[in-house]
Amino acid sequence: MPLPEITPEGLFPDLEFQTRTVAGVVAREVGQGPTLLLLHGGTGSWTHWVRNIRALSQHFRLVLPDLPGMGESLDVPHDSDLDGYGEFLLAAVVGGLVPAGVPFLAAGFSYGGVMTAWLAARLPERVAGICLLAPGGFPPGSWSRPPLRPVPAGASDAETNAVHRRNLELMMIGDPKRIDDLTVAMQRRNHGMTRFKSRFLGYRDTLGPSLRQTRCPVLGLLPERDPLPQPDAASRAAYLERTAPRITCRIVPGASHWVAFEAPDDVNRLMIEFLGARGRRDKAGAFI
Repeated sequence: MPLPEITPEGLFPDLEFQTRTVAGVVAREVGQGPTLLLLHGGTGSWTHWVRNIRALSQHFRLVLPDLPGMGESLDVPHDSDLDGYGEFLLAAVVGGLVPAGVPFLAAGFSYGGVMTAWLAARLPERVAGICLLAPGGFPPGSWSRPPLRPVPAGASDAETNAVHRRNLELMMIGDPKRIDDLTVAMQRRNHGMTRFKSRFLGYRDTLGPSLRQTRCPVLGLLPERDPLPQPDAASRAAYLERTAPRITCRIVPGASHWVAFEAPDDVNRLMIEFLGARGRRDKAGAFI
């Protein structure tokens, strides 16, 4: 059987998506309810949320951008620092990527977690709650980098797919049986459309400074088998709890780095429970 087209319509023919471009950022929208901005990981696109879209769209209006320098969104300078990069995303957010004048929720995976915390620190009056899924941006010495392989020059389709499949096993998905041909095709597409190398920001101490400034509630979802944290996910949870003033951490059993893909039932439930309760303010105006 041929693979479905890697578009919202090809993967979810029964859902109604809209595509918008704001300040060069291309985003898909689907669902009803409070706005939930979903930021994918490095070398990714909106497809990082492919196993979450259906469940989450029943509770939220999802906004799924391709991050700057990735997917179909605008190019950015290769040497952008965190603030410089963030300004491209911020321009889209304040330019109408999310509805103006009302609070919104946000969730980010891996490098997207770095950018989610960065947004929450800069828009405290608008971001009502955030979820960080296997976030990046930790201090040196607290993470390792799996030995990912580049695709050799002149590789055949089969050889290219084999490299991407192996890299998915090494870093993203702990159970090889969960890596089917469509998963490899999505990874190959995302890799081919990536122009900004986010690892230069994701493998630095870029998360903590933003988290220390957040005022909204935060949920951290940390996969038990993530190969990046050192020595383990529990140590990462401890760091987050020391760093963010209002964070709750949950370790997701059995999942590797791409936790939203490998453990979608657990992730969807936890996100719906946590984010669905956000948005109200206390007497002082802070989100609760």
